[in-house]
Amino acid sequence: MALTDDERQYWDLVDDFISRANEHCDSIDPSMVSAAMLQAASRFNAFIVASSSVDRKEYTEELDASLRYLTNQYRDYLRDNLEDYRENFKVYTRTEDDEPNSNE
Repeated sequence: MALTDDERQYWDLVDDFISRANEHCDSIDPSMVSAAMLQAASRFNAFIVASSSVDRKEYTEELDASLRYLTNQYRDYLRDNLEDYRENFKVYTRTEDDEPNSNE
């Protein structure tokens, strides 16, 4: 099934964020990169919720619903990705050392 333009743009952004994180992992501990990505995502989402609100009152009234929505989305995404890695563990975690030798 072909992706719509919005879906393609979405997945391009996802891939770009992952690529940038992977680049940072070359010189920074991956756990720090992961923590920074979580902080950045939470900070950006707080901005989106606030800037989408008409005023402070609406923002305050929507805080719990926004928190619930965003944490549920993250939980679903994480669950899906953990399951994907479980099913494809050897493929996704293969290193250059694990690749078959052409001389064998």
